[in-house]
Amino acid sequence: MKVQYKSLSLLNLISITQVVKKEEWLLPAIALRSQVVNNGVYPVGPVLFKNKPLEDDPDSGEFTYCVPVNDRVELEKGSAYEYIDALVIEEALCVRFTDEDGSIEEVYQLIQETAEKNHITLDPSFYHVCLNVFGETWLDVYAPIVEVGEPAL
Repeated sequence: MKVQYKSLSLLNLISITQVVKKEEWLLPAIALRSQVVNNGVYPVGPVLFKNKPLEDDPDSGEFTYCVPVNDRVELEKGSAYEYIDALVIEEALCVRFTDEDGSIEEVYQLIQETAEKNHITLDPSFYHVCLNVFGETWLDVYAPIVEVGEPAL
């Protein structure tokens, strides 16, 4: 696994936030994409999500799922979905993860170690871009950079 310095920008996103068991993270991603298509909207990019851990339930998290679509969307009042004009992460550490790479926790640890070595402060919420490659789900994990500090003397 290799840590890269990247940016990420996506336009016209439909999103939903829900509490999900960590081992079931992929199911709402598939459901979001299907829901978008079933409502006559055309997805133009991969589903992505971020996970916020829950203090009272370590087996679950608050997941926000997003999918970019072809145009602006008006949502009904009270909808569980939200429309976001743009998601822009100007600076991030990024690692591509596949099932062959071991545990996703190893990716998080590698990103954290790289950040520490390079005096980088990261946003605690990492973004995961879900890529369907040869019938498998790969993840590009983006850790937004908050600040780059100076090395200690």
